[in-house]
Amino acid sequence: MQLSRRDVLRASGTLAGAQIGVTGPLTSRAVTVATQNLGLGVPLLDLLTEEQVDPVLVGERFAQLRASAVPERMAALAAGLTAESPAIIGVQEGVLAERNGEPVVDFLASLERGFERAGGRYRRAAVSPNADITLPAKRDGERFDVRFHDRGALFVREDVAVDATDASTFAINASRRLDGRRLVATRGFCRADCVVGGVPAVAVSTHLSAADRRIRLVQAQALANQLPDDGAVVVLADLNSAPIERDPSAYSLLAGELTDAAAAVGEPELTCCREPALDGGELGFRLDCVLTGGPVTPLSTRLTAVDESARVRAGDRSLWPSDHAGVVADLRVGVGLRRLGDAVRALIARLFGANPFA
Repeated sequence: MQLSRRDVLRASGTLAGAQIGVTGPLTSRAVTVATQNLGLGVPLLDLLTEEQVDPVLVGERFAQLRASAVPERMAALAAGLTAESPAIIGVQEGVLAERNGEPVVDFLASLERGFERAGGRYRRAAVSPNADITLPAKRDGERFDVRFHDRGALFVREDVAVDATDASTFAINASRRLDGRRLVATRGFCRADCVVGGVPAVAVSTHLSAADRRIRLVQAQALANQLPDDGAVVVLADLNSAPIERDPSAYSLLAGELTDAAAAVGEPELTCCREPALDGGELGFRLDCVLTGGPVTPLSTRLTAVDESARVRAGDRSLWPSDHAGVVADLRVGVGLRRLGDAVRALIARLFGANPFA
């Protein structure tokens, strides 16, 4: 691609303006992000607390999941998130449930359909494959296998560029030997290297273990070790660790290295947890967080999926769309010195419709 002298001068003027003004197109950008645990809708932990698997109980839980209005719940969450128009959304508990190998419930696909119906133009950028467990089930005299595949994910708005993605599982996870085999409640994280309005930002979605605070702490350290040491970082998380948890904790470790957006702006609200069946309960803990690192300034935070109007019908029941509230954060995202060249390239590509450095 040949650049004319006028093109060069135009780019130079834009770049100069970006360097001078702290709100210029290169040095910082207002960015809204969100995190939302999608809420399975049934209790599953008790399936793994006995000495052996109870197929009748597995079948009962599977039937409850199918009756929990997953498409309607995901549509409600998608509508609430779309109304906030975040550039990046991290989600947890994006479960895929199968019966004898056939998909029956897919939270991520239902959420995507919800975005489309709500007019939200989002695409799935990265997925973290977490626990993947198959159990024998029995229901109405019929035997079958049920697969529960937990996933985390990152969604980005259509105008957000994604340069690279990655996903990883933690080496240390909760596990239990059941019926002669070890079942592992694998957790991990996914990452997307994004460019929002010309400004690079690394986004991460993660869900730490609910089983043991020591395991959470190890997972939190593993996550911290994987974060870049330069540039903007946004971690969208269900930490399963509250600020009030005694130290050392997963929360204190990560909040010590990153900035808890809600705490920074003085707006920490409770996010969890309603009843697992979603028909009641109050939010009593703050487990869901937007954490930031590098040249990022939190401006404000707020909750979604907390108004009664968000509830959906499931037969004769009224359900919350999730047992967690969502957290939305408005941020001012800047450019780290090492990433300035990336931002320059992104801006030139935006101005001229191509990347002359490619």
